Amino acid sequence: MRLSRRAIPAKPRAVLPERSRLTYGKTVAALRRTREALVDIEGQLDDLLVRLRSPEPRIDSAAPQRLARAKAEATAAMANLHALGSIFG
Repeated sequence: MRLSRRAIPAKPRAVLPERSRLTYGKTVAALRRTREALVDIEGQLDDLLVRLRSPEPRIDSAAPQRLARAKAEATAAMANLHALGSIFG
């Protein structure tokens, strides 16, 4: 005896208007930049913790500038997300 399979009907995919596609693309790009900036900050902080916990802590003299630059990039990315959020809400 053969088991019957129920076919699940495919729903047609809605096509977004041009303006929505542009906004969606900008949102995705802003989310990606924010994630990359936050991951960069996390990596730098992890590296600083490892160095501080070593028997003879040696911190690279450029570390504060790199961290400040990463913070500025994350802040700008978050501001872009906030601006895009005001479009939707």
